[in-house]
Amino acid sequence: MVAAKTVRLITIGPGDAFWSAFGHSAIAIDDVVYGFGYFSFEDDVIEEFIGNRMQYAIGVSDFNQELRLAEHYNRDFKVIELQLSATEVAEIEAYLEWHYLPENQTYHYDYFLNNCATKIRDVLNQQWGGTLNQVSQEPTGSSYFSATFPARHQGLMNLGLAVGFGWSAYTERNAWELMAFPVFMEQHLMAVMDDRLEPQQVIYTATEFDQFYSLMRSHWVLIFYVVVWSLLLSLKSTQKLTAKSWFIWHSTVGLVLLFLWLMTPHEVADWNFNVLLFNPLALLLLFKPKFKIWVAIGWLLWLLLAVWVQAWYLAPLLLPGGLALKALRAE
Repeated sequence: MVAAKTVRLITIGPGDAFWSAFGHSAIAIDDVVYGFGYFSFEDDVIEEFIGNRMQYAIGVSDFNQELRLAEHYNRDFKVIELQLSATEVAEIEAYLEWHYLPENQTYHYDYFLNNCATKIRDVLNQQWGGTLNQVSQEPTGSSYFSATFPARHQGLMNLGLAVGFGWSAYTERNAWELMAFPVFMEQHLMAVMDDRLEPQQVIYTATEFDQFYSLMRSHWVLIFYVVVWSLLLSLKSTQKLTAKSWFIWHSTVGLVLLFLWLMTPHEVADWNFNVLLFNPLALLLLFKPKFKIWVAIGWLLWLLLAVWVQAWYLAPLLLPGGLALKALRAE
């Protein structure tokens, strides 16, 4: 029996707010839109993030309202109508309404395993008898890092991702895993489930920014960071104090990376080779300059690993690092 109601997958492109950097997925039944991306800033976000205990909620809105928001924030808005039977539509709607009940509204959120896109992926996979999962196991040649980096207009986030991602983030992922990202999920569905979909409809296309403007907005934090440190380390009046500050600050960052790796449940922070670049042992340079050779060897090992996995974004930090090492050596 053909469904009386229309079910559409909504894919909203990346926005400029950090929580919208990778887009959003929602599912609409007629004009009622269900989305799994609602959260509150009233909670202790930092504590919940560190402990991987973030709680998100399903929310309900109107199709036209979602479109107006996408236009206001200059985000792509695309829809794909799903070919579903009346029974399948009824089961999806019943599940979404059950999830929207106050006692079921929140869920344990995970950036890669349980988010606005994977929740919808799992709903569709169940209705399609597991077919979506079966056709999404092939290697893609992509990783979480390549899927998230660089994030558009997210200078601070790009630096944070490059620093905080561990080895797991560079591991190749299959399409099932990469459907955690809304735009990828939309494209993958069109590639492997086209017999279950109507043609994609582009409702709104975001206005493109000037390429140089976008480049600077996406990477200004790293550029500013390297330039300011390098200038301070080049001036004789400030270089010695700045060199000590550099190694204190970067050793502290290294300790944070070790904490994320060893003490938190974030898989993508495990085996973070950036501890070679932000070496906690560099603090010893302040007392025993002879340790500089070990710091330099650590940087060389980091560079080799970075080139191997194509994670060279932080390589410019070697410039002020080298200046700081030279300044301490000159004491």
